[in-house]
Amino acid sequence: MVDKLAANKINLPVERIFQIHESPYKVVLAITGGGAEIIGELLRHGSGSATVLDAVVPYGMAAMDRFLGRKPDKYCSEKTARLMAMVAYQRALELSKGSGGLADPEVIGIGATCKLRAANEREGRKHEVHVAVQAARETEVCTLELTADRTREEEEKIAATLIFNVLARHCGVPEIDLRDRIETGGGRKEEIIVKYESVSGPVGDLLKQQSCNPESSCKTAGMARINLNEVKAPEEIKPEETKPEETKPEKPEEIKLVFSGSFDPCHKNHVFMAMCASKEYNAPVHFEISLTNVDKPPIDFISLSQRLDSLRKYKDEAFMGGVCLTRAPLFLQKADLFPNSTFIIGGDTFNRLFDAKYYDSTVDTPAIIRSFKEKNVRFMVFHRKSVELSINPEILEFCEIIPVDEYEDDGTSSREIRRKRENK
Repeated sequence: MVDKLAANKINLPVERIFQIHESPYKVVLAITGGGAEIIGELLRHGSGSATVLDAVVPYGMAAMDRFLGRKPDKYCSEKTARLMAMVAYQRALELSKGSGGLADPEVIGIGATCKLRAANEREGRKHEVHVAVQAARETEVCTLELTADRTREEEEKIAATLIFNVLARHCGVPEIDLRDRIETGGGRKEEIIVKYESVSGPVGDLLKQQSCNPESSCKTAGMARINLNEVKAPEEIKPEETKPEETKPEKPEEIKLVFSGSFDPCHKNHVFMAMCASKEYNAPVHFEISLTNVDKPPIDFISLSQRLDSLRKYKDEAFMGGVCLTRAPLFLQKADLFPNSTFIIGGDTFNRLFDAKYYDSTVDTPAIIRSFKEKNVRFMVFHRKSVELSINPEILEFCEIIPVDEYEDDGTSSREIRRKRENK
């Protein structure tokens, strides 16, 4: 019998830990930089397997790079916590699959990255904690900057407790009051900043579907249609669901112009390309975002909301046809979803498009060309100043190259916009 008043060394009531174990949620935890003590606390009282599917501590930079599948812009940041939570969530989906191949719907991933007091640290070094949770329909991240003078052990307790609270909140268990542990008044006020976004079921389901591969059909891959003209709060984003028996003016197969990209964010060069294509083909442009990537973790819902906001600014423009969310990162997969369409692409994408290495060498270039022809897809290629195009004469049958002098490329890139935004 658990003593309801018992507490562990980071002052977490054991009763709360068992309440988490009694909830239906299962979790994969990924923690670095501090706060890893919470893993032991979830396990050392027994029944931990009811909740914890896996726990990893990618502490070194090489370990973190391998865990994320890439080198993050910063090792301790809100964005990196969200990336960690997404990788953990994908791991949870895989580990929870039953004999029928279906994942447990109540799995979550938690990612935490911390920068705490260290020996001989430089003056002015920030102490911060970022904790994110990724679930089927939700992304949440909590950020706390520690400004008060504390020992490393005291900061570790705060980090572990914040991780516990994020997990407890998602499991419907009362949180631990942190107000007596952080500075809530005066000139050095410490505040937990929370960001949260949720999506509809069909959008969340895209992350749970099995990935297509270049050699197989993607007919089972879902698509969520986003209507940018509907003004909704981010957590109320709902895709249009088109049933086979319904007749609507814009079924997926009737889309003629597709602009695929990450749009993180959408910028003026994207807009110029869309306007040119729409004018030439006398058709609206549908912007396609794949939630999954070839070499990166999937897009979380906070990031997705930001990308949709950057597109929503142009919702009333004549070229805007809408947004389609998919899980088709490769153009062979996109061609299955959008046959008889013209794809708007840049020169750098064009050079990868017919390279077998881009498809992990599972198909060769002739097979790639043949597949595009069979799906009757074309490409409108905007030649950028900094990119030298590698053109196969056979490809020109279904590719239109827009020369540099017709494309007002001023060098603007989403990467540069993100860098400036993060450095503010």
